[in-house]
Amino acid sequence: MPLVARHLAVPCSAPNRTCAGASTSYAPSQAARQPAARLQQRRRHSEGARRAAAPRSRRAVLVQASGGEIAEVDDLKGIRVLKNEDDTPRVEYLVKWKDGSPDTWEVATNLADNLLRDYQQRWWGAVKKGDEDTMFQMMEVGGDVLARTVNEDRRTALHFAAAMGKAPLVERLLRAGAEVDLADKEGYTPLHMAAGYMHTTTIGALLAGGADPEQEDRQGRSPLELVEGLRAALPAGNPMLVQRRMQLENVIQMLCANMFEDVEPAAVLDRRERVPEAPAADEGEKKEGEEAAATAAAGPPVTEWLIKFPDEEEPVWVDAKYVSQEVADDFEAGLEYAQAEAVVDMRQRGTMRKYLVRWQDDYPDTWEPEEHVSPDLIALYQRQQGLFDASSDFSDSDAEGGGAGGGALGARGGDQGTAGGSAAAAAGMQLQGSAA
Repeated sequence: MPLVARHLAVPCSAPNRTCAGASTSYAPSQAARQPAARLQQRRRHSEGARRAAAPRSRRAVLVQASGGEIAEVDDLKGIRVLKNEDDTPRVEYLVKWKDGSPDTWEVATNLADNLLRDYQQRWWGAVKKGDEDTMFQMMEVGGDVLARTVNEDRRTALHFAAAMGKAPLVERLLRAGAEVDLADKEGYTPLHMAAGYMHTTTIGALLAGGADPEQEDRQGRSPLELVEGLRAALPAGNPMLVQRRMQLENVIQMLCANMFEDVEPAAVLDRRERVPEAPAADEGEKKEGEEAAATAAAGPPVTEWLIKFPDEEEPVWVDAKYVSQEVADDFEAGLEYAQAEAVVDMRQRGTMRKYLVRWQDDYPDTWEPEEHVSPDLIALYQRQQGLFDASSDFSDSDAEGGGAGGGALGARGGDQGTAGGSAAAAAGMQLQGSAA
């Protein structure tokens, strides 16, 4: 029978037990190996039926350099991931001892492979069956780690819960730190799963948790396009499929109602890297050792942008995945957003044009390269200068509101100057930066 040497942190006076401080693991003594050798010899000479008569007990082997107590593992109750001094991860398991001793955290490398395998199989078995009782019990200690664990197909428990339509389980996994938009090997996110199986309640839970309805799988299909493809594949005129068609229509309407729209920021103020914290355990669920596990990070650092929107009084931190690369590049270039009042002049040197832009925040007029100025503002200025025919499709209503695309992006960071031409009043969103 494999044995366990458990480190004891407190003095012990019991006979046949060695109490040691922290020490380095090494091979057991010859005396410690002899019982195991005799046991192996007996097993080799036993009959096959006897070998199969009883299942193996779960054991782990941990040897202390200065001696240790020999004990038997009863179960693994939890998992956590900590960082070593060199920032490498260290996986530990909360061990329940069969002799009733207090539970202790043990490094995974000091536990037998069959113990770790049993723990993993118990988790994935519950995940694939949707066994919420077992999953919730295992997540009491180390739920943040289990929620982010992937299988060979890069699927997490959230993928399976979404496919089975278990909305409460989805919400619990999201609270534990599951990555809502993680794609498996086929590019399917949990939202693809829930949408494909038409679980509207689960779709709502995922969207509330921040799922991206526009993320595409490896075939370039968003969850909406996936469902639209399923609807198109249904045979027309089959009364047996009316209910399924109605379910697909409901899913399509739900996804359409949650599609993102592009909103131009009034200002991009800051950027930060935030390390998610492991979620706190619910009242009554805390187990021994969980307080220490809660100090572990719940995932890799998340980039966030502090953005002021035109219709919001206070700026908000926005996940980088919802911020366009153009906005990020402009921030890195030292540009900021501002409201343009008018394009008041234009100058050209060779093939390069610059426009003199007047700003609504009393910032001095600046000369901006053509690519930094809204095309609508340029078109309005040219129209007012008589450079376009009256047949131009730029309407008077566009002129009054700053153009059909009012709010288009531009950049302010050119030379300050004075205008020699007439002002073209318009209100379009531009980018402002330091004047040269």
